[in-house]
Amino acid sequence: MITSLIAAFMIGILGAGHCIAMCGGISGAIAHASKQTTDANTLAPLFYNLGRISSYTLIGAIVGFTAQIGLNFGAGYDLLLILRFVSGITLILIGLYIAQLNSAILQLEKVGRLVWRYIQPLARRFLPLKTPYHAFPLGFLWGWLPCGLVYSALTLALSSGSALNSALIMFAFGLGTFPIMFLVGRLSSEFNKLIQNSQFKKFSGLLLVLFGLHVIYIALVQLSASGI
Repeated sequence: MITSLIAAFMIGILGAGHCIAMCGGISGAIAHASKQTTDANTLAPLFYNLGRISSYTLIGAIVGFTAQIGLNFGAGYDLLLILRFVSGITLILIGLYIAQLNSAILQLEKVGRLVWRYIQPLARRFLPLKTPYHAFPLGFLWGWLPCGLVYSALTLALSSGSALNSALIMFAFGLGTFPIMFLVGRLSSEFNKLIQNSQFKKFSGLLLVLFGLHVIYIALVQLSASGI
């Protein structure tokens, strides 16, 4: 469980460039709206990100609860090991995408678009922000934006087989994304250049590939021990 929490947190941190690319538009809108007062300049991004992390945690609890029901109705420990193997593959794919070596993970985002087309109109109702506090429901809804990075963390969460553990894994992922997304409007141009640098992306992506290989290795060892 500790390994999964660390992996989820690192997915969030190392995927910073992808986060900015996916949510740059909405973050810019919030930054523009929050220039009204000093308090708003801090509160709006804070509440937006708290809402976003809350949605990740809820989604994690939902997928974990689904896995938990499956286990209660006869799906065995071996299924969890297979899910961990799949999560390792997903980690490798998102790592290759961040490293700009392969974009296969984007195919997963097509599934999320079916739900997003119903949620997006609701989210846009909160724009422009009337108060900084409206950023929380905006962030909560925007957390459902189709994103391969989120889905890679979700596969890891699903393999926990528990609603609570799955929620904690997605919470850890959200915390990993928090620093960059909270500071996105305040980051220096030099730092922005760093996280968008192709060499930095390759380094971040390949670290995720290593995480994925580690997860696969552990899953294969456990599967072998279980007799599969």
